[in-house]
Amino acid sequence: MVTRPRVWLSAIIVSALLIVAFAPPAKADPSPALKNVLATLRYLDNPSFAAVAQWAKAYQPPPNYPTSPAEQAEQQIGNLGNSDRSAVLSWLRGNGRSALYNQGADDSQIGAPRAGADYAPSPSPSPNQYRELRLTTATLDQTTTGNIQVLGGFALARRDGTSATACISFKVVGPVAATRIVFEFPLLDANGDVLGTLKLDRVGTFSPGIGIMTYSDFGSWQSTSNRGYDDNCTTIKPGVAAMPIIQARYATYRIMHVEFANGTSWPPATP
Repeated sequence: MVTRPRVWLSAIIVSALLIVAFAPPAKADPSPALKNVLATLRYLDNPSFAAVAQWAKAYQPPPNYPTSPAEQAEQQIGNLGNSDRSAVLSWLRGNGRSALYNQGADDSQIGAPRAGADYAPSPSPSPNQYRELRLTTATLDQTTTGNIQVLGGFALARRDGTSATACISFKVVGPVAATRIVFEFPLLDANGDVLGTLKLDRVGTFSPGIGIMTYSDFGSWQSTSNRGYDDNCTTIKPGVAAMPIIQARYATYRIMHVEFANGTSWPPATP
């Protein structure tokens, strides 16, 4: 007769054998080479990582003579064994991390989610079509010309060289209203040489002491539209790209002619 303890012992042995027989296989650790590659990728800055992800998506061979951290990572990936290399490339191409998990890697070794591999990077903002040309005075002291005082302004150029714009705010400081003011805006290169000139022929009734305003700055010109402010701006559009506009770095201004409501003008009319 089998005693109860022997029955229990047999049951325990059978259970242990079943556990061993049906237990999932132990998860293997990632290879040392894969660990090294993941560590390299983990510490890349965002632009370098994005460059590696782009390289992976382009199916290009690794560089033979790397000169940057991104290229060094690409060479490391190329030197991996087939399965490790395929797993890394699959991740970099946006197919998820499952292939890396199958190679034994976990999220602590792969690192935080990265743009270009784990999710799409944010689109880059469209480049500004315009650049500002700093509007400057031609002299150290800002003098009043023809009873007209310049209050401010700015100039800008399209980056493709197809147009340039200048805007100005001013007021009459004499006792008589002005009815016409002619401004010129010379465009200067980096050396201060004049490349070309914009002209604004402003006609109206401009009372003494009243600011005749344009946009406050280049940014407000781009972001808002105001017909009254536009009246104090002038634009030249050659129709094709013009080298003077491409080379322009600064703009200055000068008052060429003023006419007043009492029939006088500046400079005074020659008899």
